[in-house]
Amino acid sequence: MLLTFVILFSLTSCVISSWGDQSSYNQMCVQHCLRDTCGDPDKFLVWSQGQPLTDLVTGVGCEEDCRYSCMWITVEEMELRHGFATGIPQFYGKWPFVRVLGMTEPASVLFSVLNLVTNLGMLMWFRSRVQSSAPMASAWTFYSLTAINAWICSTIFHTRDTAVTEIMDYASAFLTVLTSLLVCVLRMMGPSNSRAGVVTAMFAALYSHHVYTLAFVKFDYGYNMKVNVVVGVLNGLLWLVWSYLHSGDGPHIRKGVLAILSLSFSVLLELLDFPPWLWILDSHALWHLATVPVPLLWYQFAAGDCLILEKMQSEKKKL
Repeated sequence: MLLTFVILFSLTSCVISSWGDQSSYNQMCVQHCLRDTCGDPDKFLVWSQGQPLTDLVTGVGCEEDCRYSCMWITVEEMELRHGFATGIPQFYGKWPFVRVLGMTEPASVLFSVLNLVTNLGMLMWFRSRVQSSAPMASAWTFYSLTAINAWICSTIFHTRDTAVTEIMDYASAFLTVLTSLLVCVLRMMGPSNSRAGVVTAMFAALYSHHVYTLAFVKFDYGYNMKVNVVVGVLNGLLWLVWSYLHSGDGPHIRKGVLAILSLSFSVLLELLDFPPWLWILDSHALWHLATVPVPLLWYQFAAGDCLILEKMQSEKKKL
């Protein structure tokens, strides 16, 4: 399954598919709106006074509102002309979504919040059952904090899609995947390995280089995808190998394997890439929905392993 996942993503290339915003009809509409609404003081005042409070709170500007309005005007025009025979157009690399309460992608926002709640709740559950002094407890806690941060950034990004929020979303998501791999490597090395600090520094350097490249060199979607796929697949493979070697440790191992497999299969939803149902629910949102229950299994696996290590540690002290 993981090999198939790698092959599918290797065959995927970045293409310019946003023919909706590139159409002359849409471009003329946007230019007209920017000139006559945003550029005219009197009309801009009327627009600002009629702006919904939710759009004002989320920071929707006049230029963005022009692009949003023209997007739907273009969609309606394409439907009248061709009946979507050529497909529903994309705009600026994305499907058209209905803006709800100022949110660019409301379904993805909702499911990101659910993921945030799940991770936050399971972190509290983990902390109530595993002492902070237990082996690997601090590593798992740090991983949990990165996951919580990632879902906060995901919520912000899907609420307001800007260059800054996009970088935040991509960087925080990669940090979580990379941290999971780091925890796996540290677990394989052993909780008391003297080289843990060196390995952690190497992972920190890799993360810094990746984020610096995206933020200051070139924001390359293809490069970011390849790095995430390599790290993600390696992370899943190593955890599966480790779980196989420790299959007799207890029932928590099966929960960890199920969490890894569930997450791996959920990512395949991204390959569907269909136009959003009711202009709200798309494959990306479904992927976020599918990951909501994964922490329920993953943190139980982490807690079970920490408790075993703690028991082994106490037995060594007695000897």
